[in-house]
Amino acid sequence: MLNPNRAVAPLGNPRRRRRPARGPHALGAASRALACALGTTARRLEHWALGAIVRASPSPFDELLVSGRPSAGQDRVALRPVGFASISSGLRPASSAGDDAGGADGSGVAMPRRADPEERILVSEVEVVGLDGALKAIAEGALVTKPNFAYTLAEIQEDLNRVFATGYFQEIRPEPEDTRDGVKLSLIVKANPELKSIVSTGGDVLPQVVFEDAFRGLHGRTLNFNTFGDAVRKIVGWYEDAGVLGQVMDVSFTEGQANVQFAEATVGRVDLRFLDAKTGDIKDDGSVRSEVVLRQMATRDGSVYNMRQGKRDVEAIYSTGLFDDVNITPQSSPGMDPQRPKVDLVVNLRERKTGGMTCGAGVSGQSHTEGALPGFIGNISYNQKNLFSLGQRLTASMEFGQIDKLFKLQHTDPWILGDRYRTSRTMGMMNTRTSGNPIYGHGESAARGSGVEWGNTIIGRLIGTCEFSRPLPVGWSATVGVSAQRVTLMDDNNRAVRQDFAEAPVNCSGDYHDHMVAGFVRAAFGGLDNTQLVVSAEKAINIRPDWLNISKLQARAEKLVSLGPVSLMAYGKGGMVLGNLPPYEAFPLGGTNSVRGYVEGGVGTARHYLEGTAELHVPLVSNIQGTLFADYGTDLKSGPTVIGNPANNRGKPGKGYGYGVGFRVDSPVGPLRLEWAWNQERNRRFHVGLGFHG
Repeated sequence: MLNPNRAVAPLGNPRRRRRPARGPHALGAASRALACALGTTARRLEHWALGAIVRASPSPFDELLVSGRPSAGQDRVALRPVGFASISSGLRPASSAGDDAGGADGSGVAMPRRADPEERILVSEVEVVGLDGALKAIAEGALVTKPNFAYTLAEIQEDLNRVFATGYFQEIRPEPEDTRDGVKLSLIVKANPELKSIVSTGGDVLPQVVFEDAFRGLHGRTLNFNTFGDAVRKIVGWYEDAGVLGQVMDVSFTEGQANVQFAEATVGRVDLRFLDAKTGDIKDDGSVRSEVVLRQMATRDGSVYNMRQGKRDVEAIYSTGLFDDVNITPQSSPGMDPQRPKVDLVVNLRERKTGGMTCGAGVSGQSHTEGALPGFIGNISYNQKNLFSLGQRLTASMEFGQIDKLFKLQHTDPWILGDRYRTSRTMGMMNTRTSGNPIYGHGESAARGSGVEWGNTIIGRLIGTCEFSRPLPVGWSATVGVSAQRVTLMDDNNRAVRQDFAEAPVNCSGDYHDHMVAGFVRAAFGGLDNTQLVVSAEKAINIRPDWLNISKLQARAEKLVSLGPVSLMAYGKGGMVLGNLPPYEAFPLGGTNSVRGYVEGGVGTARHYLEGTAELHVPLVSNIQGTLFADYGTDLKSGPTVIGNPANNRGKPGKGYGYGVGFRVDSPVGPLRLEWAWNQERNRRFHVGLGFHG
């Protein structure tokens, strides 16, 4: 007989209070209702647990598998929940909400009415059955239900949920039993199987080391859905970080083996859509051949689609200069298998004008000729970036006056015949006129009143070049080529000269012209860790004894280091020349892009040299930065070895340093630099530069 004086503690205050019981028949009905309610809950949890592992991570290509986006609360169709039936065929499917009907438990016995969820049931004893050792301790530790306390059905269900939440168990079957002191609650718990092996399928681009690292430590132990789910989410995170359109689609277990199925979206086809430059309307054909665009893309039919690579493809196409706008739209491939997702890519291309002719005229203040139009100059130029619809570039220009006639003709094929190494070729011919003042001008401390008139020296070159370039792995690129040039030194009136105003030779041959044919190679590295490096070498080919025969080597490096809101930029460069060195091939030291605080070439004229610079950039407002800088340069005592010794004749020190402050303004044509510098002689100079220092 039940004690009529035993009471049930109210919800939230589980103290041992006594109240009259409703008799053994009522107690039996409560235990049967408890068994029905908890049994249904357990089966639902059985069905949910493994599916939750896969559902926990959203699919990145849901929109590619269905028409439109799933509505709020709708299951993502790219993920298929997996029931525990794949582990134990003895488990029944999840019960529906209509399990109240008789026989729903499969026993053939009519089930009693459901207990009131707010009704309190006195639990006299709680026992975990079917486990031992550490697993039993884990299950008991998760329970908060204690003997001789009263609980509602909702509280007991939450307790079962806590046991399931440990992740170690695949089944919990509650068996309530009436006793004289209340309901004895026995929980028959079945642990997950031991995880013996993990097999993956479909992860073509997933690195093996990522897979092994995610599941490390899980083998040979009881399967835990929580840790297994964490491992799955690590892999999903790798897909997201790598930009790969991939997902874990299915997880199943068979006799201790976990089978993880991946789905990675592959590219079905790539279509080009040309848009009108003015209206944006779709055109039947573009002015650029399709192969010119497609060769810029690393994404190919059948490859796994990578969104980061897609972005790089857009940048590569845009860098051709043939389009105003480029974007890639992925679309679901018609009739694709959801287990093997496939995307079609549409590349939208808004074309731009690629060629044109310009001309102009003006007056030059540097001309010293006489006549009706002593300073008149005119120019005409033609540029085409899409020659023969192949993306080839042609530049032709001419500048003419009464004496000078300058021209430039250059052709570039950015990708020779679809070469797999992306080799480009540039051929050109031009003649130039540049100032020789950095070499032949006066030094910083040269005396103006010494009676020597320095005048101006002009370096005229007629140059022909042919070079080949191609990208190399890990941020490197290389260029090789050959050049031929004829060099003529001229005075202010464009008359060829053999000596400067100090009566020193200005060239190597002793005639009015120097000739040289040389091969050259250049390697450049950049883009990683804010580091850039350029190394070049040039070797003259001694075709005739009176032609130049020199070897030149140069190197330049720079490094940017971020220090919070400010940044430190360090530059270093150097070079050396072997052979008979005419002054115009020497290295001028000093000036806006060298050692600031000196005139151009004011430090020295070197056969061998070293330069170093440190700049501190401080952001001020908008696109303006403040700069603090220090420069140093030396000719390594090589100035006297240059033909004519121009540095010593002009009083150049051969080494020097400069320091100062300035502003850098980011403009559409590059950084504009305004700088005040002092040299080692405490002389101040203002510099204006366009582009980066060095």
